[in-house]
Amino acid sequence: MTLPYLTDNCIHYILQYLQNDRLTLFNCLLVNRYWCKSTVPLLYADPFKNITEKTCQIALTLIFCFNKAEILQLNNQLELNLINNIKFEEEYNPLFKYPKYLENYSYYIIDTVIYRWFLKCSGLSTINLGEETLPIFHQSILRQSRNIKRLDISTHIFYHESFKNFDFQNFISNLNSLSLKICVNTDVYNEIEQEFLSNIANIGINLRKLLIKFLEPHIIMWKHSNHIFGNSTNTTTLEKLYTIIQKQKNLQTFKIGSCNSLLTNFLIPLEFQNHSLVHIEFISINFNNVNLKSFNNLYNLKYLKFETCKDISFSQCEILNFALFKLKKLSFKDNYWKPDITSLMIKYFGESLQRLLIQNPKIYLIESILMYCSNLICLKIRIDVHFDLSLLPFLKYLSIKNLCININNYYSDNINEFFINLAINIPININQISIYFFTRSDKFLYFKDFLENCHNCFEIINFDHTFELKFLKIILNYIERSNNSLKILGNPDDTKLNDEEFDLLNQIKAKGVKIMDFFDIYEAIKDI
Repeated sequence: MTLPYLTDNCIHYILQYLQNDRLTLFNCLLVNRYWCKSTVPLLYADPFKNITEKTCQIALTLIFCFNKAEILQLNNQLELNLINNIKFEEEYNPLFKYPKYLENYSYYIIDTVIYRWFLKCSGLSTINLGEETLPIFHQSILRQSRNIKRLDISTHIFYHESFKNFDFQNFISNLNSLSLKICVNTDVYNEIEQEFLSNIANIGINLRKLLIKFLEPHIIMWKHSNHIFGNSTNTTTLEKLYTIIQKQKNLQTFKIGSCNSLLTNFLIPLEFQNHSLVHIEFISINFNNVNLKSFNNLYNLKYLKFETCKDISFSQCEILNFALFKLKKLSFKDNYWKPDITSLMIKYFGESLQRLLIQNPKIYLIESILMYCSNLICLKIRIDVHFDLSLLPFLKYLSIKNLCININNYYSDNINEFFINLAINIPININQISIYFFTRSDKFLYFKDFLENCHNCFEIINFDHTFELKFLKIILNYIERSNNSLKILGNPDDTKLNDEEFDLLNQIKAKGVKIMDFFDIYEAIKDI
Protein backbone atom coordinates (compact mmCIF):
# COMPACT_ATOMS: atom_id res chain seq x y z
CA MET A 1 0.00 0.00 0.00
CA THR A 2 1.45 3.35 -1.04
CA LEU A 3 1.45 6.16 1.51
CA PRO A 4 -0.78 9.14 0.70
CA TYR A 5 1.04 12.36 -0.07
CA LEU A 6 0.21 16.01 -0.55
CA THR A 7 0.66 17.59 -3.93
CA ASP A 8 2.96 20.60 -4.25
CA ASN A 9 -0.06 22.84 -4.70
CA CYS A 10 -1.60 21.60 -1.46
CA ILE A 11 1.64 22.27 0.42
CA HIS A 12 1.80 25.73 -1.13
CA TYR A 13 -1.74 26.59 0.01
CA ILE A 14 -1.11 25.21 3.50
CA LEU A 15 1.99 27.34 3.92
CA GLN A 16 0.28 30.43 2.54
CA TYR A 17 -2.49 29.94 5.09
CA LEU A 18 0.14 29.73 7.86
CA GLN A 19 2.23 32.68 6.66
CA ASN A 20 1.37 34.79 9.74
CA ASP A 21 1.91 31.91 12.17
CA ARG A 22 5.69 32.01 12.48
CA LEU A 23 5.91 29.38 15.23
CA THR A 24 4.14 26.79 13.08
CA LEU A 25 6.19 27.79 10.04
CA PHE A 26 9.40 27.08 11.98
CA ASN A 27 8.07 23.57 12.63
CA CYS A 28 7.30 23.19 8.92
CA LEU A 29 11.01 23.66 8.20
CA LEU A 30 11.68 20.26 9.76
CA VAL A 31 9.23 18.16 7.73
CA ASN A 32 11.50 17.51 4.74
CA ARG A 33 13.63 19.37 2.21
CA TYR A 34 10.71 20.46 0.05
CA TRP A 35 8.77 21.85 3.00
CA CYS A 36 11.93 23.60 4.19
CA LYS A 37 12.60 25.13 0.77
CA SER A 38 8.98 26.31 0.48
CA THR A 39 8.80 27.71 4.02
CA VAL A 40 12.02 29.78 4.10
CA PRO A 41 10.72 32.47 1.66
CA LEU A 42 7.68 33.03 3.90
CA LEU A 43 9.73 33.27 7.09
CA TYR A 44 12.24 35.70 5.61
CA ALA A 45 9.81 37.92 3.70
CA ASP A 46 9.44 40.07 6.83
CA PRO A 47 11.66 38.60 9.57
CA PHE A 48 11.88 41.89 11.50
CA LYS A 49 8.15 42.31 11.96
CA ASN A 50 8.21 42.05 15.75
CA ILE A 51 11.49 42.97 17.45
CA THR A 52 12.12 40.51 20.28
CA GLU A 53 15.23 38.95 21.75
CA LYS A 54 14.64 35.96 19.49
CA THR A 55 14.15 38.18 16.42
CA CYS A 56 17.51 39.81 17.05
CA GLN A 57 19.22 36.45 16.48
CA ILE A 58 18.64 37.03 12.79
CA ALA A 59 21.65 39.38 12.86
CA LEU A 60 23.86 36.29 13.01
CA THR A 61 21.99 34.76 10.06
CA LEU A 62 22.70 37.93 8.08
CA ILE A 63 26.39 37.72 8.94
CA PHE A 64 26.43 34.12 7.69
CA CYS A 65 25.40 35.55 4.31
CA PHE A 66 28.32 38.01 4.16
CA ASN A 67 30.97 37.48 1.50
CA LYS A 68 34.66 37.42 2.33
CA ALA A 69 35.19 41.16 1.87
CA GLU A 70 32.22 42.03 4.08
CA ILE A 71 33.41 39.68 6.85
CA LEU A 72 36.81 41.35 6.75
CA GLN A 73 35.25 44.83 6.90
CA LEU A 74 33.08 43.82 9.85
CA ASN A 75 35.97 42.32 11.82
CA ASN A 76 38.06 45.44 11.20
CA GLN A 77 35.27 47.71 12.45
CA LEU A 78 34.68 45.62 15.57
CA GLU A 79 38.39 45.80 16.32
CA LEU A 80 38.47 49.58 15.77
CA ASN A 81 35.56 49.98 18.17
CA LEU A 82 37.29 47.81 20.79
CA ILE A 83 34.76 44.98 20.56
CA ASN A 84 37.34 42.23 20.93
CA ASN A 85 35.23 39.34 22.18
CA ILE A 86 33.34 38.93 18.86
CA LYS A 87 35.17 37.56 15.82
CA PHE A 88 33.92 35.90 12.64
CA GLU A 89 35.49 33.45 10.24
CA GLU A 90 36.41 34.68 6.79
CA GLU A 91 33.39 33.26 4.99
CA TYR A 92 30.37 31.02 5.62
CA ASN A 93 28.24 28.85 3.38
CA PRO A 94 24.59 29.21 4.51
CA LEU A 95 21.93 26.77 3.40
CA PHE A 96 19.95 29.62 1.81
CA LYS A 97 20.75 33.16 0.67
CA TYR A 98 18.19 34.52 3.10
CA PRO A 99 18.31 38.23 2.17
CA LYS A 100 17.02 37.51 -1.32
CA TYR A 101 13.59 36.69 0.16
CA LEU A 102 13.16 40.01 1.96
CA GLU A 103 10.01 41.88 0.96
CA ASN A 104 9.87 44.47 3.75
CA TYR A 105 13.06 46.46 4.40
CA SER A 106 13.34 49.13 7.10
CA TYR A 107 16.81 50.53 7.73
CA TYR A 108 15.85 51.73 11.22
CA ILE A 109 14.46 48.37 12.35
CA ILE A 110 17.47 46.55 10.92
CA ASP A 111 19.81 48.94 12.75
CA THR A 112 17.92 48.24 15.99
CA VAL A 113 18.07 44.46 15.56
CA ILE A 114 21.82 44.51 14.80
CA TYR A 115 22.62 46.83 17.71
CA ARG A 116 20.65 44.74 20.20
CA TRP A 117 22.27 41.51 19.03
CA PHE A 118 25.80 42.90 19.35
CA LEU A 119 24.91 44.37 22.73
CA LYS A 120 23.83 40.95 24.01
CA CYS A 121 26.82 39.13 22.52
CA SER A 122 29.32 41.63 23.91
CA GLY A 123 27.96 41.29 27.44
CA LEU A 124 28.28 45.06 27.87
CA SER A 125 25.67 47.49 29.18
CA THR A 126 26.28 49.76 26.19
CA ILE A 127 28.15 49.37 22.95
CA ASN A 128 29.60 51.64 20.27
CA LEU A 129 29.36 50.09 16.81
CA GLY A 130 30.64 53.26 15.16
CA GLU A 131 29.12 54.93 12.11
CA GLU A 132 30.97 52.59 9.72
CA THR A 133 29.58 49.24 10.98
CA LEU A 134 25.86 49.37 10.23
CA PRO A 135 26.28 50.40 6.55
CA ILE A 136 28.22 47.15 6.01
CA PHE A 137 25.05 45.23 6.92
CA HIS A 138 22.86 47.37 4.67
CA GLN A 139 25.23 47.00 1.74
CA SER A 140 25.38 43.22 2.17
CA ILE A 141 21.61 42.74 2.56
CA LEU A 142 20.70 45.03 -0.33
CA ARG A 143 23.37 43.43 -2.53
CA GLN A 144 21.61 40.06 -2.17
CA SER A 145 18.00 41.28 -2.14
CA ARG A 146 15.85 40.57 -5.17
CA ASN A 147 12.29 40.83 -3.96
CA ILE A 148 11.92 43.97 -1.83
CA LYS A 149 8.44 45.42 -2.19
CA ARG A 150 8.39 47.91 0.70
CA LEU A 151 11.57 49.93 1.25
CA ASP A 152 12.12 52.37 4.12
CA ILE A 153 15.57 53.89 3.83
CA SER A 154 17.62 56.97 4.71
CA THR A 155 19.98 58.20 2.03
CA HIS A 156 22.73 58.82 4.61
CA ILE A 157 23.71 55.13 4.36
CA PHE A 158 24.90 55.79 0.80
CA TYR A 159 27.65 58.04 2.12
CA HIS A 160 29.57 54.90 3.05
CA GLU A 161 32.35 53.72 0.73
CA SER A 162 31.01 50.14 0.65
CA PHE A 163 28.26 51.38 -1.73
CA LYS A 164 30.74 52.47 -4.41
CA ASN A 165 30.01 50.74 -7.74
CA PHE A 166 26.88 49.24 -6.21
CA ASP A 167 24.18 47.76 -8.47
CA PHE A 168 20.89 49.31 -7.28
CA GLN A 169 18.69 47.77 -9.95
CA ASN A 170 18.25 44.36 -8.34
CA PHE A 171 16.59 45.47 -5.13
CA ILE A 172 14.40 48.27 -6.49
CA SER A 173 12.82 46.60 -9.51
CA ASN A 174 9.88 45.16 -7.50
CA LEU A 175 9.17 48.13 -5.25
CA ASN A 176 5.57 49.16 -4.66
CA SER A 177 6.18 51.23 -1.51
CA LEU A 178 9.07 53.62 -0.84
CA SER A 179 9.82 55.70 2.24
CA LEU A 180 12.73 58.09 1.70
CA LYS A 181 14.48 59.99 4.47
CA ILE A 182 16.54 62.67 2.71
CA CYS A 183 19.71 64.04 4.27
CA VAL A 184 19.57 67.73 3.42
CA ASN A 185 22.99 69.18 2.69
CA THR A 186 24.73 72.03 0.95
CA ASP A 187 28.37 71.01 0.87
CA VAL A 188 28.17 67.54 -0.57
CA TYR A 189 27.17 66.17 -3.94
CA ASN A 190 27.17 62.45 -3.32
CA GLU A 191 27.35 60.41 -6.52
CA ILE A 192 26.10 57.22 -4.88
CA GLU A 193 23.00 58.92 -3.49
CA GLN A 194 22.30 60.49 -6.87
CA GLU A 195 22.74 57.16 -8.62
CA PHE A 196 20.26 55.58 -6.21
CA LEU A 197 17.68 58.30 -6.89
CA SER A 198 18.26 58.02 -10.64
CA ASN A 199 17.61 54.29 -10.51
CA ILE A 200 14.38 54.87 -8.59
CA ALA A 201 13.30 57.39 -11.22
CA ASN A 202 14.08 55.02 -14.10
CA ILE A 203 13.21 51.59 -12.67
CA GLY A 204 11.09 52.06 -9.53
CA ILE A 205 8.13 53.48 -11.41
CA ASN A 206 5.44 51.13 -10.09
CA LEU A 207 5.13 52.65 -6.64
CA ARG A 208 1.72 52.69 -5.00
CA LYS A 209 3.01 54.53 -1.91
CA LEU A 210 5.69 57.20 -1.66
CA LEU A 211 6.85 58.98 1.49
CA ILE A 212 9.47 61.73 1.37
CA LYS A 213 10.73 63.23 4.60
CA PHE A 214 13.49 65.78 4.96
CA LEU A 215 15.41 65.19 8.16
CA GLU A 216 15.35 68.07 10.62
CA PRO A 217 18.57 70.15 10.97
CA HIS A 218 19.23 68.96 14.53
CA ILE A 219 19.11 65.37 13.26
CA ILE A 220 21.40 65.75 10.28
CA MET A 221 24.09 68.00 11.72
CA TRP A 222 26.65 65.21 11.81
CA LYS A 223 30.08 64.63 10.30
CA HIS A 224 30.81 61.82 7.90
CA SER A 225 33.82 61.28 5.67
CA ASN A 226 35.08 64.81 6.44
CA HIS A 227 31.86 66.42 5.22
CA ILE A 228 29.46 68.52 7.27
CA PHE A 229 25.76 68.37 6.46
CA GLY A 230 23.79 71.55 6.64
CA ASN A 231 20.07 72.35 6.46
CA SER A 232 19.18 72.85 2.81
CA THR A 233 18.91 70.50 -0.14
CA ASN A 234 20.91 70.60 -3.38
CA THR A 235 19.01 71.26 -6.58
CA THR A 236 19.99 67.97 -8.20
CA THR A 237 18.40 65.95 -5.40
CA LEU A 238 15.17 67.96 -5.62
CA GLU A 239 14.97 67.53 -9.39
CA LYS A 240 15.37 63.77 -9.04
CA LEU A 241 12.65 63.64 -6.40
CA TYR A 242 10.30 65.58 -8.69
CA THR A 243 11.09 63.13 -11.50
CA ILE A 244 10.37 60.14 -9.25
CA ILE A 245 6.93 61.56 -8.46
CA GLN A 246 6.19 62.49 -12.05
CA LYS A 247 7.15 59.15 -13.63
CA GLN A 248 5.10 56.84 -11.41
CA LYS A 249 2.54 54.82 -13.33
CA ASN A 250 -0.10 54.47 -10.62
CA LEU A 251 0.83 56.37 -7.46
CA GLN A 252 -1.99 56.16 -4.93
CA THR A 253 -0.55 57.39 -1.61
CA PHE A 254 1.83 60.32 -1.12
CA LYS A 255 3.20 61.52 2.22
CA ILE A 256 5.59 64.41 2.63
CA GLY A 257 7.21 65.79 5.76
CA SER A 258 9.32 68.79 6.81
CA CYS A 259 9.78 70.27 3.34
CA ASN A 260 8.24 73.69 4.21
CA SER A 261 8.76 76.25 1.40
CA LEU A 262 9.58 73.46 -1.06
CA LEU A 263 6.03 72.12 -0.91
CA THR A 264 4.79 74.14 -3.86
CA ASN A 265 7.43 72.49 -6.04
CA PHE A 266 6.28 69.03 -4.93
CA LEU A 267 2.62 69.74 -5.61
CA ILE A 268 3.31 70.50 -9.28
CA PRO A 269 4.60 67.01 -10.27
CA LEU A 270 1.72 65.49 -8.28
CA GLU A 271 -0.58 66.72 -11.02
CA PHE A 272 0.87 63.97 -13.22
CA GLN A 273 -0.72 61.51 -10.77
CA ASN A 274 -4.16 63.14 -10.65
CA HIS A 275 -5.74 60.05 -12.23
CA SER A 276 -4.53 57.68 -9.49
CA LEU A 277 -3.65 59.63 -6.34
CA VAL A 278 -6.23 59.06 -3.59
CA HIS A 279 -4.30 59.61 -0.34
CA ILE A 280 -2.10 62.57 0.75
CA GLU A 281 -0.56 63.34 4.13
CA PHE A 282 1.21 66.55 5.09
CA ILE A 283 3.45 66.11 8.14
CA SER A 284 5.29 68.96 9.89
CA ILE A 285 4.75 71.37 7.01
CA ASN A 286 4.88 75.15 7.25
CA PHE A 287 2.38 76.33 4.63
CA ASN A 288 3.57 79.93 4.68
CA ASN A 289 3.78 81.19 1.07
CA VAL A 290 2.83 77.78 -0.35
CA ASN A 291 0.71 77.94 -3.50
CA LEU A 292 -2.10 75.36 -3.26
CA LYS A 293 -3.68 75.96 -6.68
CA SER A 294 -2.20 72.87 -8.34
CA PHE A 295 -3.33 70.81 -5.35
CA ASN A 296 -6.93 71.46 -6.37
CA ASN A 297 -6.51 69.49 -9.61
CA LEU A 298 -6.09 66.10 -7.89
CA TYR A 299 -9.62 65.10 -8.81
CA ASN A 300 -9.45 61.52 -7.44
CA LEU A 301 -8.21 62.49 -3.96
CA LYS A 302 -10.21 60.75 -1.21
CA TYR A 303 -8.10 61.06 1.96
CA LEU A 304 -6.29 64.11 3.31
CA LYS A 305 -4.33 64.44 6.55
CA PHE A 306 -2.65 67.40 8.24
CA GLU A 307 -0.34 66.56 11.14
CA THR A 308 1.82 69.07 13.08
CA CYS A 309 1.37 71.57 10.26
CA LYS A 310 1.15 75.35 10.65
CA ASP A 311 0.46 78.72 9.09
CA ILE A 312 -2.22 78.06 6.50
CA SER A 313 -3.82 81.45 5.85
CA PHE A 314 -7.48 82.12 5.14
CA SER A 315 -6.67 83.10 1.55
CA GLN A 316 -4.83 79.78 1.03
CA CYS A 317 -7.67 77.86 2.60
CA GLU A 318 -10.26 79.59 0.42
CA ILE A 319 -8.51 78.25 -2.67
CA LEU A 320 -9.53 74.77 -1.50
CA ASN A 321 -13.16 75.73 -2.01
CA PHE A 322 -12.57 75.19 -5.72
CA ALA A 323 -11.01 71.74 -5.38
CA LEU A 324 -12.10 69.15 -7.95
CA PHE A 325 -11.88 66.23 -5.52
CA LYS A 326 -14.53 64.91 -3.12
CA LEU A 327 -12.89 63.78 0.10
CA LYS A 328 -14.13 60.77 2.05
CA LYS A 329 -11.66 61.00 4.94
CA LEU A 330 -10.12 64.07 6.59
CA SER A 331 -7.78 64.17 9.57
CA PHE A 332 -6.40 66.99 11.74
CA LYS A 333 -3.75 66.29 14.39
CA ASP A 334 -1.50 68.65 16.42
CA ASN A 335 -1.72 71.52 13.93
CA TYR A 336 -0.74 75.10 14.74
CA TRP A 337 -3.00 77.49 12.89
CA LYS A 338 -6.00 79.69 13.59
CA PRO A 339 -8.98 77.64 14.86
CA ASP A 340 -11.27 78.90 12.10
CA ILE A 341 -9.01 77.26 9.49
CA THR A 342 -10.13 73.78 10.56
CA SER A 343 -13.79 74.84 10.49
CA LEU A 344 -13.33 76.34 7.03
CA MET A 345 -11.84 73.12 5.66
CA ILE A 346 -14.71 71.13 7.15
CA LYS A 347 -17.07 73.53 5.39
CA TYR A 348 -15.38 73.06 2.00
CA PHE A 349 -14.84 69.28 2.24
CA GLY A 350 -17.71 68.29 4.53
CA GLU A 351 -20.43 67.35 2.06
CA SER A 352 -18.66 64.20 0.84
CA LEU A 353 -16.87 63.28 4.09
CA GLN A 354 -17.53 59.85 5.59
CA ARG A 355 -14.76 59.83 8.22
CA LEU A 356 -13.30 62.69 10.20
CA LEU A 357 -10.68 63.04 12.93
CA ILE A 358 -10.59 66.14 15.10
CA GLN A 359 -8.56 66.97 18.19
CA ASN A 360 -9.65 68.73 21.39
CA PRO A 361 -12.83 70.00 19.71
CA LYS A 362 -14.68 73.16 20.64
CA ILE A 363 -18.41 73.83 20.25
CA TYR A 364 -17.98 75.80 17.03
CA LEU A 365 -16.16 72.83 15.46
CA ILE A 366 -18.96 70.40 16.33
CA GLU A 367 -21.42 72.94 14.94
CA SER A 368 -19.48 72.95 11.66
CA ILE A 369 -19.67 69.17 11.54
CA LEU A 370 -23.41 69.21 12.17
CA MET A 371 -23.91 71.87 9.50
CA TYR A 372 -21.69 70.58 6.69
CA CYS A 373 -21.02 66.85 7.20
CA SER A 374 -24.39 65.30 6.37
CA ASN A 375 -22.86 62.05 5.08
CA LEU A 376 -20.45 61.45 7.95
CA ILE A 377 -20.32 57.83 9.17
CA CYS A 378 -17.40 57.83 11.59
CA LEU A 379 -16.13 60.58 13.90
CA LYS A 380 -12.89 60.13 15.79
CA ILE A 381 -12.13 62.56 18.63
CA ARG A 382 -8.67 62.81 20.19
CA ILE A 383 -8.48 64.38 23.63
CA ASP A 384 -5.09 65.63 24.83
CA VAL A 385 -6.11 68.43 27.20
CA HIS A 386 -9.00 69.50 29.39
CA PHE A 387 -12.33 68.72 27.74
CA ASP A 388 -15.22 71.19 27.78
CA LEU A 389 -18.19 69.18 29.11
CA SER A 390 -20.63 71.73 27.69
CA LEU A 391 -19.77 70.32 24.26
CA LEU A 392 -21.21 66.86 24.99
CA PRO A 393 -24.92 67.74 24.52
CA PHE A 394 -24.13 68.64 20.91
CA LEU A 395 -23.30 64.98 20.26
CA LYS A 396 -27.05 64.23 20.44
CA TYR A 397 -27.45 65.76 17.00
CA LEU A 398 -24.77 63.70 15.25
CA SER A 399 -26.18 61.39 12.59
CA ILE A 400 -23.08 59.17 12.51
CA LYS A 401 -22.88 55.43 13.12
CA ASN A 402 -19.38 55.04 14.59
CA LEU A 403 -17.82 57.14 17.37
CA CYS A 404 -14.22 56.69 18.47
CA ILE A 405 -12.84 58.48 21.53
CA ASN A 406 -9.05 58.48 21.98
CA ILE A 407 -8.08 59.95 25.36
CA ASN A 408 -4.31 60.38 25.55
CA ASN A 409 -4.31 62.91 28.38
CA TYR A 410 -7.09 64.42 30.44
CA TYR A 411 -6.00 67.29 32.69
CA SER A 412 -9.00 67.43 34.99
CA ASP A 413 -10.57 65.75 38.00
CA ASN A 414 -13.98 65.43 36.27
CA ILE A 415 -13.16 62.42 34.12
CA ASN A 416 -15.95 60.34 35.70
CA GLU A 417 -18.38 63.16 34.89
CA PHE A 418 -17.09 63.11 31.32
CA PHE A 419 -17.91 59.40 30.89
CA ILE A 420 -21.38 59.75 32.40
CA ASN A 421 -22.27 62.76 30.26
CA LEU A 422 -20.78 61.12 27.18
CA ALA A 423 -23.06 58.12 27.71
CA ILE A 424 -26.16 60.24 28.32
CA ASN A 425 -25.65 62.30 25.16
CA ILE A 426 -24.85 59.56 22.64
CA PRO A 427 -27.80 59.15 20.25
CA ILE A 428 -29.23 55.74 19.36
CA ASN A 429 -27.99 55.96 15.77
CA ILE A 430 -24.41 55.65 17.09
CA ASN A 431 -24.30 51.87 17.48
CA GLN A 432 -20.52 51.40 17.36
CA ILE A 433 -18.31 52.82 20.10
CA SER A 434 -14.53 52.58 20.57
CA ILE A 435 -12.82 54.15 23.58
CA TYR A 436 -9.08 54.14 24.11
CA PHE A 437 -8.09 55.69 27.44
CA PHE A 438 -4.39 56.05 28.22
CA THR A 439 -4.17 56.28 32.01
CA ARG A 440 -2.33 54.58 34.83
CA SER A 441 -5.42 54.59 37.04
CA ASP A 442 -8.07 51.86 37.04
CA LYS A 443 -10.33 52.43 34.03
CA PHE A 444 -13.04 50.05 35.22
CA LEU A 445 -15.19 52.60 37.07
CA TYR A 446 -15.18 54.96 34.09
CA PHE A 447 -16.28 52.25 31.66
CA LYS A 448 -18.83 51.05 34.23
CA ASP A 449 -20.29 54.57 34.48
CA PHE A 450 -20.51 54.72 30.70
CA LEU A 451 -22.27 51.37 30.23
CA GLU A 452 -24.76 52.03 33.04
CA ASN A 453 -25.83 55.35 31.51
CA CYS A 454 -25.70 54.75 27.74
CA HIS A 455 -28.49 53.56 25.45
CA ASN A 456 -29.17 49.86 24.81
CA CYS A 457 -28.52 49.73 21.08
CA PHE A 458 -24.75 49.26 20.73
CA GLU A 459 -23.77 46.54 18.25
CA ILE A 460 -20.03 47.04 18.76
CA ILE A 461 -18.34 47.90 22.07
CA ASN A 462 -14.59 48.27 21.89
CA PHE A 463 -12.90 49.33 25.15
CA ASP A 464 -9.23 48.90 25.95
CA HIS A 465 -9.95 47.04 29.18
CA THR A 466 -8.76 43.57 30.10
CA PHE A 467 -11.29 40.78 30.41
CA GLU A 468 -11.16 40.63 34.18
CA LEU A 469 -14.12 39.36 36.20
CA LYS A 470 -15.72 42.68 37.14
CA PHE A 471 -15.49 43.99 33.57
CA LEU A 472 -17.07 40.86 32.09
CA LYS A 473 -19.91 41.16 34.60
CA ILE A 474 -20.86 44.67 33.50
CA ILE A 475 -20.67 43.58 29.84
CA LEU A 476 -23.01 40.66 30.56
CA ASN A 477 -25.38 42.98 32.43
CA TYR A 478 -25.40 45.32 29.43
CA ILE A 479 -26.18 42.48 27.02
CA GLU A 480 -29.11 41.30 29.13
CA ARG A 481 -30.38 44.86 29.53
CA SER A 482 -30.13 45.52 25.80
CA ASN A 483 -31.93 42.35 24.73
CA ASN A 484 -28.82 40.99 23.00
CA SER A 485 -28.20 43.95 20.67
CA LEU A 486 -24.42 43.57 21.11
CA LYS A 487 -22.75 41.68 18.25
CA ILE A 488 -19.02 42.37 18.69
CA LEU A 489 -16.88 42.96 21.78
CA GLY A 490 -13.28 44.14 21.57
CA ASN A 491 -10.53 42.38 23.52
CA PRO A 492 -7.33 44.43 24.02
CA ASP A 493 -5.08 41.52 25.02
CA ASP A 494 -4.80 37.73 25.21
CA THR A 495 -4.44 37.46 28.99
CA LYS A 496 -5.28 33.99 30.28
CA LEU A 497 -8.56 33.89 32.18
CA ASN A 498 -9.30 32.04 35.38
CA ASP A 499 -12.19 29.57 35.52
CA GLU A 500 -14.79 32.11 36.66
CA GLU A 501 -13.75 34.65 34.01
CA PHE A 502 -13.71 31.96 31.34
CA ASP A 503 -17.23 30.91 32.32
CA LEU A 504 -18.51 34.50 32.04
CA LEU A 505 -16.84 34.92 28.66
CA ASN A 506 -18.59 31.77 27.43
CA GLN A 507 -21.91 33.16 28.66
CA ILE A 508 -21.25 36.31 26.65
CA LYS A 509 -20.42 34.27 23.55
CA ALA A 510 -23.58 32.23 24.08
CA LYS A 511 -25.53 35.46 23.68
CA GLY A 512 -24.26 35.65 20.09
CA VAL A 513 -21.41 38.09 20.79
CA LYS A 514 -18.24 37.70 18.72
CA ILE A 515 -14.95 38.46 20.48
CA MET A 516 -12.47 40.35 18.32
CA ASP A 517 -9.09 41.92 18.90
CA PHE A 518 -9.35 45.56 20.00
CA PHE A 519 -7.01 46.75 17.25
CA ASP A 520 -8.72 44.64 14.59
CA ILE A 521 -11.88 46.61 15.28
CA TYR A 522 -9.81 49.78 15.38
CA GLU A 523 -8.53 48.83 11.91
CA ALA A 524 -11.51 50.45 10.23
CA ILE A 525 -10.54 53.87 11.54
CA LYS A 526 -6.83 53.55 12.28
CA ASP A 527 -5.84 55.37 9.09
CA ILE A 528 -7.49 58.56 10.33
